[in-house]
Amino acid sequence: MTTLSTQTATSIATNNHGTLRLRPSSLQPSPATPGFPITSDLTSSPFYDVQTGPTRVVLPTFSSLEEERRYRKEHLALVFRILHRFKLAEGIAGHCSVRDPIEPNTFWVNPQGKSFALMKQSDLVRCSVEDGRMVEGLAPTDASASSIHSQLYKSLGRGPQGIEAVVHVHGPHTKAFSSLGRTLDMISQDACAYHDEQVLVSFGGAVFDNKEGERIAQAVGKDKKIAILQNHGIVALGRLSIDEAAWWQINFEMCCQAQLLADAARRPGDPIVEAGPEEIASTKREMGSSEMGWYSLAAYVEEEEYHSGGRHKL
Repeated sequence: MTTLSTQTATSIATNNHGTLRLRPSSLQPSPATPGFPITSDLTSSPFYDVQTGPTRVVLPTFSSLEEERRYRKEHLALVFRILHRFKLAEGIAGHCSVRDPIEPNTFWVNPQGKSFALMKQSDLVRCSVEDGRMVEGLAPTDASASSIHSQLYKSLGRGPQGIEAVVHVHGPHTKAFSSLGRTLDMISQDACAYHDEQVLVSFGGAVFDNKEGERIAQAVGKDKKIAILQNHGIVALGRLSIDEAAWWQINFEMCCQAQLLADAARRPGDPIVEAGPEEIASTKREMGSSEMGWYSLAAYVEEEEYHSGGRHKL
């Protein structure tokens, strides 16, 4: 899934589920979280098998690309606020972005120095995918943000193996884990979502130009959702949305914490007990899809919309 427009959402539902189709007339506002609509057309939902009851959650649809742009910017602003609550904001470091649906050769990203906790959609600046050059906005952004993000968008493109969003913030557990030169062991159901979708990228120092962004993009390739930047942290990719990328970042931080705790608790000679191949595969299908990544942030979106009081929309 590459965009949340009505046309694309319909085509992706068909591609993923054979004969399934979305029926916009059956969509209803969610009684819980705005932006996460529900439908009584059960089989049109990507969550058909994992939810019960008379309705299912479906991806939002939009009447115009302008409406979708607003949605993406508002959710990007919410993501910064959510990351702040998880204590994943560190000084002036960290940057998150989402591709613009109207001009997909550009992306929205945060200006450097703006508090994650106070981010508004109007604070965001827009940069070129080609070279990271700012095309809308005045506030300066982090050179590493424009260089890494632009080259990821450029290299990976759009489509089923493309990307729509990028999240890179500095979490204590991902920073610690990135120094070990390894990927996660499959010791929990959460870790299974990242099976064969993590890649190690050697440390290249502080990033200030597009060459380092190109190197990271080449290492990530078309089939990874997490790039472990050694001695640095991680980059999380959203194939579908900024919500998805944010969830992978937050959840991978939790998985790294669990991995570090397990490693510290294990006595010399104790085996690592990992999930079996079949269990890993089935758990990844359920928990590792782009749709599940998008929906997994829903509870935090609801909470942050409450705390924001609509200020993120300004």
